Amino acid sequence: MEVYPWWTDEQKAFQEEMTAFVEEIMPRDAETRWKREFPWDIFKAIGEKGYTGAGVPKEYGGMGMGATGACIAAAAMNRTPGPGRIYVGNMLGGLRQIIEFGDEEQKKRFLPRISKGEIGAIVITEPVAGTDAAAQVTGARRDGDAYVLNGKKRFIVSAGVADRYMVYARTSDDAEDRRKYRHLTAFIVEKGTPGFSVEKINEIIGFENIQNGVLDFKDVRVPVSNMLGEEGQGWSVMTAGLNFERTLISAQTAGWMEELLRNTVPYCQRRVQFGKPTISFLNNQFKVADLVSRLKIARLLSFYTAYLWDLGWDITLECNMAKVYNAESVMASSLDAIQVMGGDGLTPFYPLSAIMHVAKVENIAGGTMDACRMVIHRTAMRQMAQEFKQPRRVIHEELGVPVPTAENPQRAGRVDEDSLLKILAEDYRVNPGLHMNREDMSLHFDVPDEKLDEVLLSLEQKGWALLNRDKKGIALAKATYDGLERAFPKDHYKWFPDWATEDRIF
Repeated sequence: MEVYPWWTDEQKAFQEEMTAFVEEIMPRDAETRWKREFPWDIFKAIGEKGYTGAGVPKEYGGMGMGATGACIAAAAMNRTPGPGRIYVGNMLGGLRQIIEFGDEEQKKRFLPRISKGEIGAIVITEPVAGTDAAAQVTGARRDGDAYVLNGKKRFIVSAGVADRYMVYARTSDDAEDRRKYRHLTAFIVEKGTPGFSVEKINEIIGFENIQNGVLDFKDVRVPVSNMLGEEGQGWSVMTAGLNFERTLISAQTAGWMEELLRNTVPYCQRRVQFGKPTISFLNNQFKVADLVSRLKIARLLSFYTAYLWDLGWDITLECNMAKVYNAESVMASSLDAIQVMGGDGLTPFYPLSAIMHVAKVENIAGGTMDACRMVIHRTAMRQMAQEFKQPRRVIHEELGVPVPTAENPQRAGRVDEDSLLKILAEDYRVNPGLHMNREDMSLHFDVPDEKLDEVLLSLEQKGWALLNRDKKGIALAKATYDGLERAFPKDHYKWFPDWATEDRIF
């Protein structure tokens, strides 16, 4: 696939190397999927090559290629969906959390192990907590130089095969801590810790050669030295990890889209129906065009987000957008590819049905589409507040219709019922279906909020204005019918287009 102009020579060479490596392991991956075996030898080879250290700084034994290098590896590895999923979500389990929140001792202890291929797991979901990750009830109480964990976690990829588990547990039941997301703490729990066990292995679509299961914690003592960040900082640790995981998931889904094209286009170039290859049918050409478009957009989203990661930007908006677009796109592309290939696309002898299965998994794992959209909305409302400002419009003196204006009104130093009611009435002429917000009104009056509230409440009590309130108080206001009549004569609100002659108006 294409390289991007911001990639270093090292990153470009790494893509070539990863592509060749995956070509070598694909036969073994296919074998283990048919046999339902965990591909230990593949992960051993990954560790020997140091590929899990793509995003680990060089001073800790990694390759030092940042998020871009990790995404290059993720896109390549996911020609093998099972091992690729572990590489993305779990073999790198805790990487970003350790980099951002680990102390120097923890970085020196854990990052080299990641670089050498140690398998890790992300442990968030519980029987009572899924998308609502803040609702976790697995508890951790301080006992001397350790925390004691009790609870259950489920839908954990690499359950039983991982050596390192990135676990989040509740350390406070205080309502104020819960409100401020200070009730969770992050821990690294290592395999073999007394009381820590696998309760169940799940059957999950698309996970033929990797494991997913339920974990049980019974009086599991975790040393304080394995706590990441401070007590109560778990939500921030988790968010950093999820943002990185979603970036890698975006790259992995792009890898699946590449594999769909690698199979679909050659297939319909060779499949003959009605006397000609099916690639000649316009409907198939349209589907291939969609497959190519989604792939190109998905790669650009993934690697631009990774680039911003490496620049140190806040990529909360970008990584969630990429996750939503890419995960939904690969699902649509897998269905289109299967349709192009017909019955063969439904068999396990081609990789299309396997990609469709894991594509559905990624619409849920690492944050559901709805959860990601919630993050997109909240982040956009904060980061893009200036872009969301409503363009100011006024009534054109000659035309009598709303037109944009670059000028703000002269602010009055006092406000009373009549002056505020006239402003609300003018807003009715400009935006008949909308309320005015506080910012709209403050453009007209240079007065304290308390004074504006006083006048708004008076208008409401007299039935001249409708008020809408939020947690902070009065947020929106609109003139009522009686308020409009009090503000201006009826003719003030009238307007008709030129073609509306008198005989058409009663």
